[in-house]
Amino acid sequence: MQANGFAINTRDELEQAAASLIRLDERFGVLQARNGLPRLRLRPGGLEGLAWIVTGQLISARAAEVIWQRVSAALAPFDAHRIAELDVDEVAALGLTRAKALAVIDAAVAVRDGAFSFAALETMDDAQAARTLASLRGIGRWSADIYLMSCLGRPDAWPAGDLAVRAGVQQLLGLPSLPAIAAMDGLAEAWRPWRAVAARFLWDHYVETRVKGGGEAG
Repeated sequence: MQANGFAINTRDELEQAAASLIRLDERFGVLQARNGLPRLRLRPGGLEGLAWIVTGQLISARAAEVIWQRVSAALAPFDAHRIAELDVDEVAALGLTRAKALAVIDAAVAVRDGAFSFAALETMDDAQAARTLASLRGIGRWSADIYLMSCLGRPDAWPAGDLAVRAGVQQLLGLPSLPAIAAMDGLAEAWRPWRAVAARFLWDHYVETRVKGGGEAG
């Protein structure tokens, strides 16, 4: 149940959404002129998408990609019945912490047992879908919002706890310090219902700034 029935699943849809965001805040137009349209950042949904998000929790994008290559090679095609039967140490050996391995296995168990349905998320509004995702072990707000944004194409998902997004907000608004997570919703209020587009712009702006500054883009 996307905002206004709109989802972001293609470059054309992202371009339309970006134009709507720029009408709300012309600073994003400056970012688009400088860096181009941001990346779609879409991923497959379901257990695969959730496992990808869990893999990336609290580590750099570069490290997450290395580990994800091992995880996806070992667990594809992400059959819930098979993954539910795996040993935690076996999954952790792919490069995940035990907590992350448990999160992936528990999600598979919930799907196998009919306690959780990824397909059902598609009919829920953002708040309900986020709450439902957060009922799974190891899934907090950041993970839920990334799933809404990257796997369901929701245009207003807002990963307020993401460090790169927070840094992007600091840069865009000229703040003296990194904004607190608790302040992020208020700072982004004017960008509704296109906050997922704002997040994409801010991610790319943060990466571009780090690259030009000689830092590691991650």
